[in-house]
Amino acid sequence: MARRWVVPLLLVCLLSGYFLFQKQLWEMRAEVRRSAVAGYVIPSKFSRVLALEHKGLISDFFLLKTITFFGERVIAEQPLSDEDWRFIVGSLDAVTDLDPYFLDPYLLGEGLLTWESEKVEEANRLLEKGRKYRTWDWQMPFYLGFNHFYFLGDNEKGAEYLLEAGRLPDSLSFLPDLASRIGYYGGRSQDAAVFLKGILAQTDDRQVKMRLEKRLLVLERSAFLEKIVETFREEKGRMPVDIEELIVLGYIKDLPEDPYGGRWVIMDSGRVFSTSKFVQH
Repeated sequence: MARRWVVPLLLVCLLSGYFLFQKQLWEMRAEVRRSAVAGYVIPSKFSRVLALEHKGLISDFFLLKTITFFGERVIAEQPLSDEDWRFIVGSLDAVTDLDPYFLDPYLLGEGLLTWESEKVEEANRLLEKGRKYRTWDWQMPFYLGFNHFYFLGDNEKGAEYLLEAGRLPDSLSFLPDLASRIGYYGGRSQDAAVFLKGILAQTDDRQVKMRLEKRLLVLERSAFLEKIVETFREEKGRMPVDIEELIVLGYIKDLPEDPYGGRWVIMDSGRVFSTSKFVQH
C-alpha cells in the first residue's frame, strides 16, 4: 500500500525542486540582465566580408540580438544608457548594411530611436538608407514625413515626404490629403495619431507595440481635447484661459487621464500637450 505513494511523492518532490531551481535561476538571470553591457558591434566592412554568402542569415541574427537586448532591459525595468542606445543604433546600421532591403530593422529603428530615445536624426538616417534601396516602399518616405512633421516641426518637409509616399504603389489613399493638411496648418494630434496607427500596423514586436499603443492613447486624448478647444474658440471668440476652464464652463465633464501621469496644457496655437512628454512620472 505504501509503495503506491512512493512514485507520486517522488514526483511532487522533483517538481518542487524544479520550480525552486527555476525561481533561483530567474533571479540570477535578472541580476545578469541588470549588469549586462551593451556589447560590441562588428563594423559592417568586416561583417560583410565574414558573412560571405550568408549576409541574410547574419543580419537576422544581429536583429534578433538587438531585439533581445532591448527586451531584456525592458523586462528588468532598467533605463537604457547612452552606451546602450549607441549599441542599438550601431546594430541596426550593421543589419541594414548587410541587407539594405530588410524591412524589419527600419521599422524597429522608427519605433525605438524616435519615441524611446529622441534620436530622430539617427532614425532618419536609417530611413534614408531604406529609401535609397527600397525605392518601391511607401513606408520609408511615410515615416520620414512623420518624423519631420511631429518630432522636428518641419511641416513643409514632412508634407513633401508624404506626397512622395502617396505616389508609390500600395500606399495609403489618404496620404495626399494628409500632406496638404500638414503643409497648410501644421497638423494636430489627430494627424499624429493617424501616423502612429500606421506605424503600429507594421510593428510586430510585443514590447515596442505596447509602448506605442500607450503613446497612441495619449495622442487620441490630446486630439479629443483639441477639438473641444476649437469648439470653445468658435463659440467664445477666444482661447480658454487654461484647460480647467473647459470643465468650469461645461464643455467637458472631466479631463481624460494621461497614462504617463502628466498634466494637459493648451498652447497658444490651440494644440494640447501633456507635461509628461511621454515619460512615466
